[in-house]
Amino acid sequence: MKNKKILIIQTAFLGDVILALPMVQTIKAHLPDALVDFLCIPSTESVLQNHPAVNKVIPYDKKGGDKLDKFIEVLNEIREVEYDIVISPHRFLRSALLTYYSESKVRIGFEENSLAFLLTNKVKYIKDKHEIYRNLELVKQIPGLEYDEKKVSLRPELYPSIEQKENVRHLLKHRSNLISFAPCSKWFTKQLPLEKAAEIAKILLFKGYNVALVGGEADTAYCSELEAKLNDESIMNLCGKLSPPESYEVMTQSKALITVDSAAQHLGSASGIPIVLIYGSTDISFGFYPLTSRYKIAEIDSLECRPCTDHGRDNCPLGHFKCMVDQSAEKIVGMMESII
Repeated sequence: MKNKKILIIQTAFLGDVILALPMVQTIKAHLPDALVDFLCIPSTESVLQNHPAVNKVIPYDKKGGDKLDKFIEVLNEIREVEYDIVISPHRFLRSALLTYYSESKVRIGFEENSLAFLLTNKVKYIKDKHEIYRNLELVKQIPGLEYDEKKVSLRPELYPSIEQKENVRHLLKHRSNLISFAPCSKWFTKQLPLEKAAEIAKILLFKGYNVALVGGEADTAYCSELEAKLNDESIMNLCGKLSPPESYEVMTQSKALITVDSAAQHLGSASGIPIVLIYGSTDISFGFYPLTSRYKIAEIDSLECRPCTDHGRDNCPLGHFKCMVDQSAEKIVGMMESII
């Protein structure tokens, strides 16, 4: 198994790439001489930077321009390497096509893959199993690998650069008693209503905490409105201003993270800090929750309509959005204080 060339394909969201890192780390622990490359979309590649288990990152921009030309371009790059093994935790069509046309003799993925019949090695995608454990099942399919639990890595490891760490150190200068707060999501039904986020933040501020709002570029308008509503110097609006590794670094300097079901919870889990995870339309049954951190879950489990989706929706199908509107801000902050 020396010098095997292995490619991981995960072209989904940031959280999915973070949750694939334990798979990469575990492969490298079992096969230290293997070269493990990672194919992802450009917006997620920063969490792979400086990672000692990753040999090379192949960015694949699936959006804009001529999609067929981009597909052929990245496929040619894959074929040039002549990978011995291709593993695709991503189950959708383009990733499935890249896996098959890679010409690798060993193609590993889930039975629920769009083109599962073209895989050489398959495992069942068990919905209620944590995503990290699901991905590790794929590692067990590598021919000749003697799976050793002692070499298994469960916590994603991130490696911010010296410059990124220094930037965060400068931002957080004189900021103690810090709580990271991530109220936003790509999906409306996973995101806190602005008023509810303001309730939570006001309680934190009243209790003497500094609050760092963390999120991506798409969350900028929401967090700017929240910042204006709170109008308090103890609020730091970092949404859209930091890279994912920098947001991770902020979390490592925080006492806790309060977050919705988004990539932020996976950055928090990687940092190891206590987490309060707020579920709206989703729940723990889909396998996305903090595996390696102390955590509490805030949810309205009396609603028969939950969960209504495994990803999220652009609106509440029933129009009431009780899964978020009925959340108790006091209870959420109380949960946080019980685990810090």
